[in-house]
Amino acid sequence: MTEQGFSFVEALLAVVILFFLSASLVPLTFHMKQQLEGQKRQTHAAEVAFNGALLQQRYGEWSGVQEIEGISYFWNFDLGSVCVKYDADLEEYELCV
Repeated sequence: MTEQGFSFVEALLAVVILFFLSASLVPLTFHMKQQLEGQKRQTHAAEVAFNGALLQQRYGEWSGVQEIEGISYFWNFDLGSVCVKYDADLEEYELCV
């Protein structure tokens, strides 16, 4: 830096450093967001399994469907466990409790 301010090279170097920092943070935040969405769907599936167990215990229902945030969670009670199936991101997931 001179008394007149930053030179062109110094300003260009600062821009390049900021570009690399932002280029590394964008994929990281995207990956974190995807992980949080998956964990949220698993939490919803666990909630549906709990509700299915309550419905089976109270009313004798053996299967059902619950929709949360546009995703249908299908639960089925079989041999003392509750299994929940749902489709998300073009894949089918299953959680058995």
